[in-house]
Amino acid sequence: MLMTVLERRLVLLTIAALASVAAGVANVGCTTILGSSGSRYRWAMQNPALVAPVLLDYDVQEYRSPLMASLADGALVVSAPADITANFNLTYVSSNGTDAPQKYILQSIFLRKPAIVAEGTKQELSHELEVVLVHREVTGTGYFANIVVPVEVSAEPGLDLLAPLVNQADLPTEVGETQPVLVTNLLPLKLQHVYQGVSFQHFWGEITTSCNQSTAGARVLMRNATMATSKPVLEKILKSLEWTPSVVPVIPPAQTWMVQPCPRGGTCSLPAATDLTSQLTEASQVLKQDTSKLEEAKKAMDGSLLGLTSNISNVSNDAYTLAIRRRDDLRNAEAAVDGASRTVSTLQEQINSAKAAVWDSNAPAQTSPSVSSTTVASRSNQTTTTTTTTSSISPAVAATPSFLEGSVHLQACNDGAASPLEVDLAQVEHVDATAAGAAEALLFWRLSATPSRPADAAAAETAAEAPRLRMANLGDRLRISGDKPIMVLLVHGKELPISFADISVPGEHSISGRRADAEIQLVHLPADPTQALAVALLMDDGGDASNVWLQHMAALPRAGEVAQVQGSDPMSMHPAFSRGVAGHYYRYSGRLQKSKCAHVRWNILEERGHISTQQLLELRQVLQPPASVDSFSDPSALLPMVLPRHKVSLASVRQSTQTVPASAVAAGNQVSSGSEPAPNLKSLLLSLPRTNRLRFDLQIGLGSTAEKTTRPMEGPKTDRRGHVW
Repeated sequence: MLMTVLERRLVLLTIAALASVAAGVANVGCTTILGSSGSRYRWAMQNPALVAPVLLDYDVQEYRSPLMASLADGALVVSAPADITANFNLTYVSSNGTDAPQKYILQSIFLRKPAIVAEGTKQELSHELEVVLVHREVTGTGYFANIVVPVEVSAEPGLDLLAPLVNQADLPTEVGETQPVLVTNLLPLKLQHVYQGVSFQHFWGEITTSCNQSTAGARVLMRNATMATSKPVLEKILKSLEWTPSVVPVIPPAQTWMVQPCPRGGTCSLPAATDLTSQLTEASQVLKQDTSKLEEAKKAMDGSLLGLTSNISNVSNDAYTLAIRRRDDLRNAEAAVDGASRTVSTLQEQINSAKAAVWDSNAPAQTSPSVSSTTVASRSNQTTTTTTTTSSISPAVAATPSFLEGSVHLQACNDGAASPLEVDLAQVEHVDATAAGAAEALLFWRLSATPSRPADAAAAETAAEAPRLRMANLGDRLRISGDKPIMVLLVHGKELPISFADISVPGEHSISGRRADAEIQLVHLPADPTQALAVALLMDDGGDASNVWLQHMAALPRAGEVAQVQGSDPMSMHPAFSRGVAGHYYRYSGRLQKSKCAHVRWNILEERGHISTQQLLELRQVLQPPASVDSFSDPSALLPMVLPRHKVSLASVRQSTQTVPASAVAAGNQVSSGSEPAPNLKSLLLSLPRTNRLRFDLQIGLGSTAEKTTRPMEGPKTDRRGHVW
């Protein structure tokens, strides 16, 4: 007579309690689940029946010229110059033949830390780094395609994909920093190995763009096998990415499409689909067998339980041991049936969904060509302020991801270095701090932070030393950076450190048809890219009147070289800096034309600086743009940046004057020894509580008491509007 389910459970509990004290029996049924990926993430399910009805043929050649790498907020980005022709085609195979292919061209190489749960890869593909090859379609749709390659460490990596990007380079470590990557004939970049002998899982995902954090649809092609790199290479990349956040994993759909690449010109064919029907038949047979074994295990367990309950007061150890063994057999049989049932259910779901699956059914929708206009500023020699753009896809798809801004394949921002950015005074905001209040004034500060005692600000500013600067020739501009922020911009009570300064000739901005002979751009790049800010200093040819700051840069580096600059105080680059404040400027939202085309809040000082004719000539001689914005036509020009690491003395690393206190360089800030520094406008503003700075109105030039107490210590100065600062 068989026992009821309730009686069986009660006896099993009794056996478990007795077995816990039996010799040689312990921890028989451990049910802890290990390695769970969490409930929020669903792994890509590789359905072998979902073979993508497309042919992917690639044309990727070895690349043997230097590249440029920059550190963005979240990844190390290696831009692809125009002479990199790496691309692949997706050709749809229809019943009536082959349709026109979609061509995807490489835009950049994206190195990032893996997501907390690796993006789209199968769970067994654990890896320490992800390489994303970012492509964009150029034959009509404008879609993006991201090829994601998981990378792991190997003691003998064989082919190391990342070695050419790291071995001969000092990778950037600060957001916005750019460094050359010395890819050469001896160590070429071999991206073709990404595609060889491996399949990819394809699905549609969304990537965040720089357009108000909107998203754009993108093909995601996950490589089904890892690639190897050496431990030193990985450590160098991770050190560069030390302070960048991990990416948020993209949640793939339950089913993906399998794509098998082939080299262009070779034999391409669709991979053979696995017959899921035969697998379902086999799985059903296994389930039937496991079900029979489960019934036998239940009968054996019931027999042991009947024997125990009939003589509960005198049970032998052999009877207990037999009952425990049959209990474990029952558990194993139940687990086998459960696994077989899930296999049958999964295969049945895959077959049903495969019948209804349609390739590219969830691709972003395309619309008819649309026209949009922008009336902030236009790149033109005329005063026209309307820029017209045509798009053949929806705005969400046309949006450019932040890591593609300024790519040489997307020239909407940087399509003509000779054409200035004309600022229409009717469209931009003109700021007059004498009327708007001190909160709108731009304060230029040498210190890295406001002193705890504002009364000590003037003395601390005078005693502070100028930062040690280095100057890199990026081909079309000189980039000045230091061991600490070049200076600090104080506006609206916020301290904004200046990350670097770019010098270009001629200037990028043109106001009222008047283009500056040179331009210095001070750029603040915070962790939040939406808060970026730039100050443009327009410089005119002053004849024999030299720019004091540039006088300390006698030996300018050539393209690809870096020179050390000492004794040059950034506070002497513009008249407004010697006073420490600027109250008249133009403000608008735009882009950095030569720095990845990033969004930025522009502040263009109305007061112009000066530069001598000789200094302009020297800048024009060294600022000759290379063959590509992101590469150098002459790799040997980058050798001076590599050889110092091998302790080779180079004349290209030039030392200017000895380091001197900034007070000895900026004449306007000199004070006599033994006397208290005179108060200036900045120290007066800093002495106010931050909440009161916004309400403190300047009365300079109106004969008020404020004029007497806030006048700069070098005496009154007037701008071309007659305002006194």
